[in-house]
Amino acid sequence: MAERVHIVVTSGSGNGGGLAIARDVRKRLEKEGYAARVQMFRGLGELVKWTRTAPATFSHLVAVGGDATMSAVAEAAIRLSVPFLPVPSGFGNLFTSAFEHPGEPEQVVELLGRGDLVWSDVGVVGTEIFLSHQSYGYVARIQEGVEQLHRPRQRYLRLLSYYRMAATQLSDDRLDTIQLEIDGRAIPGKAGLVTIANVETYRGFLSLTPTASPVDGVFDVCVIPSATQARMLAQLLKVVIDMPGCRDEIGLYRARHVRVRVNRRRPEDVRVLPSALPLLVPPGSLERLKARQAAAQAITPVRPGPPERAASEPAPVSRRARPARSTPPGVVA
Repeated sequence: MAERVHIVVTSGSGNGGGLAIARDVRKRLEKEGYAARVQMFRGLGELVKWTRTAPATFSHLVAVGGDATMSAVAEAAIRLSVPFLPVPSGFGNLFTSAFEHPGEPEQVVELLGRGDLVWSDVGVVGTEIFLSHQSYGYVARIQEGVEQLHRPRQRYLRLLSYYRMAATQLSDDRLDTIQLEIDGRAIPGKAGLVTIANVETYRGFLSLTPTASPVDGVFDVCVIPSATQARMLAQLLKVVIDMPGCRDEIGLYRARHVRVRVNRRRPEDVRVLPSALPLLVPPGSLERLKARQAAAQAITPVRPGPPERAASEPAPVSRRARPARSTPPGVVA
């Protein structure tokens, strides 16, 4: 009996180009003898409902889109204990960048047959999971502002829109003040920016968490103290151009549990689920990720945290047993 592959995509993934990729992957899989199906969703909300109710009728789950799509679909892979293959489409794609996942349909089909299966950590905030990062404060406000506008397709125009939004907010004196607890320990002072990362955040552009890895069982937490809008932007620009001493005023921590309170609102708890996601990755990509992390740790100070757990090791899909059961994030105490 042919292996059944389920491919999911939202109508807006990759500014509409994700559906074409999904269909191309399906055709190529069928030629290789797989039983493949594409399911398109009109929006992220519709997709989330499916991930929490979909029956176990397939052996592999493929998602085409950006980080938000990947995070939503990953919940189904965890719940059903099936290997997950993310296909990047559009802007961002921080999680797939960490593992060097290809976006070309031909390479996707090849990876499905010969990829390594690793067990990736995921983050949980409330009842939702995330694969890349959860951010609060200055950068989060800029990102939200850009996402609410018409988003250009070209990458350089999208980056320019972020710079414009940052410049626009310089005249806004409403700064978020963030209180933080890391593994039950209060961090002194107020923060203006917090990024809780499962992978290197904004790799190649604004690396706030250069030592983060999704297979070490902990988050990397970037904390920038509260300051004026101008000083906050100046600090980020120093990191962009990698100016000497650019991280002297930035706190970088390791943690399994982070409690965040923004502007006296109700606190949010952010937790890591170690080795929760069965993930197909290109051969050798895990070793390269570990090498990048080791190189970054040699030059980037990280505040000591709880002892780290052993990282996942790659293994061919045919040799790695699937977990008997995975617990959905919504029912984890």
